[in-house]
Amino acid sequence: MKLQEKTSLILVVLLILVISLISIFVSAISLSSDSSLEHKYVIQETGQVAGNLNTEFASLSAITSGWGPWNDTYNFVMGNEPDYIRTNLVPETYHTLRLDVIAITNRDGDVVYAGAYDQANHLIVAVPESFRQQLSPGNPLMNMTDPHHSVTGILVVDKNPLLVASQPVIHSDFSGTPDGVVIVGRYLHENELAGLGSPASLSVRVLSVGDPVLSPSLLSQIKDDAAEGTGTVVPLDYTTVAGYTLIRNIYGNDAFVLQVVQPRDIYQQGVTMTLYYILIVLGSGLLFGIIVLLLLDRLVLSRVSSLSLQVYTIGRDEDISRRMVIDGNDEFTGLAVEINHMLDTLETTQKGLQASEGRFRELAELLPLIVFEMDTAGNLKYVNKAGVERFGITEQKILKGINIRDYLSPDNIEMMQHGLSTVISGGKSPGEIYTLKQFDGNLMRAIVYTSLIYREGRITGFRGIVLDISERIRLEEALTESEEYLRALIRSIRVGIFVIDTKTHRVIDVNPAALEMMGTGRDAVINQLCHEVICPAEAGRCPITDLNQAVDNAERTLLTPDGREISVIKYVVPLMLHGKPCLLETFIDNTYRKQIERKLAENEEKYRALAENSADIIYSLDMAGICTYISPQANIYGFLEDEIIGKPIRNFIHPEDIDRVDQDLARDLENGAQFHSTFRVFDKWGNVTWFDEKGTLRLDQSGKPVGIYGVLRDVTEQTRAKDAIELANKKLNLMNNITRHDILNTITGLLGCVDIANATTTPEERDQLLEDIRELTRVIQWQISFTKEYQEVGVQLPLWQNVTDVIQRILVNFEKSGLQFIIDLEKTEIYADPLLEKVFYNLVDNAIRYGEKATTITFYFQISDKGLSLTCEDDGAGIPSEQKRQIFERGVGRNTGMGLFLTREILAITGITIVENGVYGKGARFEIHIPRGTFRFVR
Repeated sequence: MKLQEKTSLILVVLLILVISLISIFVSAISLSSDSSLEHKYVIQETGQVAGNLNTEFASLSAITSGWGPWNDTYNFVMGNEPDYIRTNLVPETYHTLRLDVIAITNRDGDVVYAGAYDQANHLIVAVPESFRQQLSPGNPLMNMTDPHHSVTGILVVDKNPLLVASQPVIHSDFSGTPDGVVIVGRYLHENELAGLGSPASLSVRVLSVGDPVLSPSLLSQIKDDAAEGTGTVVPLDYTTVAGYTLIRNIYGNDAFVLQVVQPRDIYQQGVTMTLYYILIVLGSGLLFGIIVLLLLDRLVLSRVSSLSLQVYTIGRDEDISRRMVIDGNDEFTGLAVEINHMLDTLETTQKGLQASEGRFRELAELLPLIVFEMDTAGNLKYVNKAGVERFGITEQKILKGINIRDYLSPDNIEMMQHGLSTVISGGKSPGEIYTLKQFDGNLMRAIVYTSLIYREGRITGFRGIVLDISERIRLEEALTESEEYLRALIRSIRVGIFVIDTKTHRVIDVNPAALEMMGTGRDAVINQLCHEVICPAEAGRCPITDLNQAVDNAERTLLTPDGREISVIKYVVPLMLHGKPCLLETFIDNTYRKQIERKLAENEEKYRALAENSADIIYSLDMAGICTYISPQANIYGFLEDEIIGKPIRNFIHPEDIDRVDQDLARDLENGAQFHSTFRVFDKWGNVTWFDEKGTLRLDQSGKPVGIYGVLRDVTEQTRAKDAIELANKKLNLMNNITRHDILNTITGLLGCVDIANATTTPEERDQLLEDIRELTRVIQWQISFTKEYQEVGVQLPLWQNVTDVIQRILVNFEKSGLQFIIDLEKTEIYADPLLEKVFYNLVDNAIRYGEKATTITFYFQISDKGLSLTCEDDGAGIPSEQKRQIFERGVGRNTGMGLFLTREILAITGITIVENGVYGKGARFEIHIPRGTFRFVR
């Protein structure tokens, strides 16, 4: 690079560096803040869209809760309601409920009804085949374990997302056993997705995890963020940014990604402001740099440029006969004179070198050996034609810089250094064998000879030749390795080996294992007749040589010199040895195998006795779940062994526990661990028994699973005791959490009043303190009375209750109140705690106590996609806005302050909520929100 260019570059770099530092500092603060704010808003909008999607699930769940627990649906599934489809499953039903798919199955998973809605033609058509195929007993939508709850999720139908919900089919009063499911679905069309986003500038899409839009890195990031409970934000371009969140399908697998795209207004504004600032700083710096460059160029750089141009021209033309010319009488003029002297010397030396180098190169290129030159650091300076062909070392690589160590095996580096040291010290090149890496990746074994290179009386490098001996070494090593391998094999093998001459029947060789087995030496066996050592036979009756019989895996007898007979398994292979036919006889000791067979028979009898006398039930299954063995303890529960063996074990498990047992088994088998599960079983007389199961895989010799071993232990009594303890703990915790803090606070105030009363001398003040003590004592009395009522909340199981009947029962207590009661609830039933009467009693009692001018109390309901709203409204004074939320807290109110708190707690047992949204001055209005599945209309 020219000095002028270098000087200019330094000034420009310094200018750019200063501007960059300022710009980076400003950008880091401004854009980081803008990006963080943008990220926050995108996460917020994405979460809101995901929440709206959950609302869609709740809407579908509400629909199924109205169809599943309904006598008409139950009768239809059982085949007793022929007009059900014509009356209920019409296009108007699909259109009104915004449904695309409705399916009804029986308990066995058979589809009783399946229909899809064609919105364009307002017709009911057949459901997609991909949807029908998923209506199998293993699908979570087919879960009938809990008839009170629906299952919601998302399915992939013809590559489109389908929101689905299912509810078991059962009687309206939830009696009996579910006999099927009702499944409804709603596609996430563009209009449905548009309804999820707010404001309208948001663009909402649902992408499958296999969509090409989602790169593997982006999909991995989305999954990692979902595992941490956060969303993913990725800028798409300068104008838009996208938020992503993971959606799992009904099977719990990653199925879709929710994408919310919105404009990058915040970020664009930040970039614009930062750009304006950078442009101002850049303009100022550019003006300053131009002024400095002009002054420097005029005074210094122009003379340097002239001198540099002349040197460049001489080097480019390779004409060292030209000389430098420059005006003036300064340092640059002196430099030009010295350069001219150097050019004179170079011109003389170059002519001699060219002649010598030409002769050397012509000779080296003709040699079939590899010739090379390198400096003292090992950097190659020349390689002849043979070296180029074997190692690919071209002149371009040499010019770039390449070291001989790059072609040596790492183990040879130290050997090379030692050899070069020997040559430098005046010794002869040792001609050692090296391992070299060739151009094609193969290794070459070669002898390398080197000598010194002298320049002007000093050592400047090494010159050498490479002699390839790879093939010779390979053959020598292969022969040595083969001989050593055969020797080691014969010595180490634990199988006895005899080599027998076919004609003479005499032993000509034997391995150490055979001698050890016989307990003798080699001399006692060699040249012996084989019939005197192994497999005794009469002359002419040898099974192999005389009778031409094949011997493979045959039991024979090995004779030892001391007269012992050893049972062996014998193999015979014919072979040619030094041109003569021989037999190679191998044998193994069969004594240990016979002992094992006897031991196995004894162990089998022992373990059978153990299994038949154990208190637990021992069983085995194949991988299909078919019972292959059951211990006789199954007779205790009324079953004979033949009634269980050969049948699927799931036939004996309680129907409500089958899915859970399958899930436990699948999870534990996948982890490769022992599996464990607890479930119920019907005995032969219909009684339910709880069993704790522990099992493990049964593997074959290759490690492949072939079955399951397990133990069943009766835990019925333990399960009942556990349930009783949980109920007792629940009641104790409820009482402790409610009363401890309030009563302690009241007692603290009571003790304070007592201390003040003891300290005062004024009768009037003492009387007032005694009145305060009496009031605090009444508060403690109210709190203890409240615990009696509160301990009953949630203790008994919820049940279906007719709201009108409940209200009529409590109104008997208010016949003399003078109020008019209007009940417009039809025959509505809700699933609530048995203390539901207490709820309506408290609402009416509050209206009488605080309504002041109230004359009428009205009960009515409204139904929507979210559920049923049951309203209790009066025309009294109402409740101030600032008190609407506080009235449901414990201790708020002019009486005990516990009535509305108890009301809220009783309703919350089954997920029902209550709010007060009346207008102050016009009356109180208590709205009870009852979700889908916890209300029904009795026909």
